[in-house]
Amino acid sequence: MSGDPEASAEAQDPEGEEEYVLPDESTFAVTRWVRWFLAVFAPVLAAGFAWGAWDIAQDRLAGKGYDNVWLFAFILATLAILVFLNLYGLAFIVRGRLTINHQGVILRGVFGARSIPWDRIEGFRWNRGQGLFLFPAEDRWPANLTYFENQDLLYMWLYHHTPNLHWAELAKEADEIQANHELGMTNEQKKARLAGMRRITRTINWIAYVAGAVGAVNALFFDDDRVQLVTASALVPVPVVLVLLALRFRDQVRLDYREGSFYPEGATGIVASGIALGLMSLLDHHDTLGDDFAQWTFPLAALGALAWLGIEGQRIRAQRRWMLIGLHVASIVFVSAFWAGGSVYQVNKNADTSEPARDTTVVTRLRESREKTGTAYHAEVAPWSASPEPVELNLSRETYETLRVGATVGIGVRAGALGIPWVDQVRLKKP
Repeated sequence: MSGDPEASAEAQDPEGEEEYVLPDESTFAVTRWVRWFLAVFAPVLAAGFAWGAWDIAQDRLAGKGYDNVWLFAFILATLAILVFLNLYGLAFIVRGRLTINHQGVILRGVFGARSIPWDRIEGFRWNRGQGLFLFPAEDRWPANLTYFENQDLLYMWLYHHTPNLHWAELAKEADEIQANHELGMTNEQKKARLAGMRRITRTINWIAYVAGAVGAVNALFFDDDRVQLVTASALVPVPVVLVLLALRFRDQVRLDYREGSFYPEGATGIVASGIALGLMSLLDHHDTLGDDFAQWTFPLAALGALAWLGIEGQRIRAQRRWMLIGLHVASIVFVSAFWAGGSVYQVNKNADTSEPARDTTVVTRLRESREKTGTAYHAEVAPWSASPEPVELNLSRETYETLRVGATVGIGVRAGALGIPWVDQVRLKKP
């Protein structure tokens, strides 16, 4: 199977040569690697998720956690869906088939088959790294054809019967650039202007990739404050700079991603920056106090999302399918919230030059929780001068192992660069 069906299509349909002749009908099974993968891992994963649900239910019944009934129900529902999806995958490798003929496409799934004539298909997309997708005109979601065998032949069927939407979009971009005299009067000037902006956005994106990877690895394994400071300093301004570039060069710098686009694009840098900052902040064992953190984060997240949507709104609406538009908007809000929360946390902590205000309080509860990244350690402490209410603190394992319920601890609280108090240090108070 070729790694590039588009190249295969071009090679088999050159000018001046006889057109490639398709068979009367072709049937495609799920690819061998998908069949083996699901056959080996789906039963194991289904059993693991089922066991996890049972274990969580037992922990709740024993009073060892999951006190919030809504969170408990959400976790169980999520695990049940994952069990179902793995069992569905096992059935699909046996039942799943794709049949294509000159009348249309027949998709057979676990519970039935569906026939779609060619005149009810809007087109298809093939992107390197994303796969092959079919867009039925009446469907809210595209059909993913990536996991069927013989992708070259499958691509040839689509290539001869329905438009390549990706090529159509690139052709539209070329027409836009041709008509845009702000980029220059000649094609050479326009290409040079866009190439210069692409170099700038590519450099910014790579700063986000590298800093995000280093920051995430540090948060997961090393927890070095100096590395966190350096990576956060690089990540926080990335979305700001890209948004300002997109506002300054409107319709020339884009905040989306389209493979092969002629325009400079910044979506991947924004996503890398937002996810990395959020992960670094969530895994940090320091805690903020009060509601000031939310009062900074929510407006900043809303501002970021609105700026992004204002720049890309017209192109997002051009997708026409409301489910895809909703998913696109939700992903923008999610990334903006991650970036805003991570930025507020990192700036408030790492730019703080205040001296810690020290006091003592008493440990009222100790607990461990199992997270995706390992075991997390928590201590609930009684009210003290910086907090009128009990607070559950995240601790390092070393600090946690020195404590016991009823122990007196010394606690240092800093004012925060943004005025958000945060717990700098918790130590067992020796008699």
